[in-house]
Amino acid sequence: MDDPTVEWSKARFDECTIKVTKFLEALGYKKSDIFCMPISAQRTLGIKDRIPKDICDWYDGPSLLEYLTAFELPERKVNAPFMMPISAKYRDMGTMTEGRIESGIIKKNGTYLMMPNREEVQISAMYGETEEEIPTAKVGDQVRLRLRGIEEEDFFPGFVLCSPKRPVHCVSAFEAKIRILDLKSILTAGFNCVLHVHSAVEEVTFASLLHKLEPGTGRKSKRPPQFASKGQTIIARLEVTSTAGAVCVETYDEYNQLGRFTLRDQGQTIAIGMITKLITSETEAQ
Repeated sequence: MDDPTVEWSKARFDECTIKVTKFLEALGYKKSDIFCMPISAQRTLGIKDRIPKDICDWYDGPSLLEYLTAFELPERKVNAPFMMPISAKYRDMGTMTEGRIESGIIKKNGTYLMMPNREEVQISAMYGETEEEIPTAKVGDQVRLRLRGIEEEDFFPGFVLCSPKRPVHCVSAFEAKIRILDLKSILTAGFNCVLHVHSAVEEVTFASLLHKLEPGTGRKSKRPPQFASKGQTIIARLEVTSTAGAVCVETYDEYNQLGRFTLRDQGQTIAIGMITKLITSETEAQ
């Protein structure tokens, strides 16, 4: 905004925000969830304090930090069963792993389940952002854990450490609502790509296209579409085709961090999505 060619111009601000807002709405964001403000990071204008009127007389909104301070945080699943996707592993006086807790609470000396191989492990030591041990950690915390009962070669990034009372689902197929962002050709059943969900990376294929959603209303088509293209939103069934054969996930409504994903192909993000239904032996029988 402080560029010599702009000089805090409201016309230029409106031009940029209209384009950005339209793009974000196309991705599925609500207009009420989008807020734009003029700032200058290099001159720290609008960052901590509001922009002086002699610099930008048309903006009456909050500063960036003022807005973030008043921002309503999403509800954390503190009382939900513990789940933590594994993001890294290594050896350091035992088997170590790292991850971000997505739900629940973890305690030192507790017994947990490593999925999908269902191995019971114990937490012998736990660390937060420092080298000092901590007794507990909760949803949202990034932690390092020293594990007993499992070797480094027995688990990988993308596995999920969870409560034995409520293990994470491990499925080979699921249904999802998918927004196609960038695709050079059309998408049909049989299309292969790479799934990125929490810390897991797996090869998947579009087993079938189930519905196409109407823009604006979100109404499902009665007949399965033959294909989908850039800018469209569809409901599709995805199947894991990598050697793992399955992936640890949850539906977006139950655990949004474990139920939202991106799809990539040839080094580009082609789609984003959220899991709406897990295909298990029980659902197949219905």
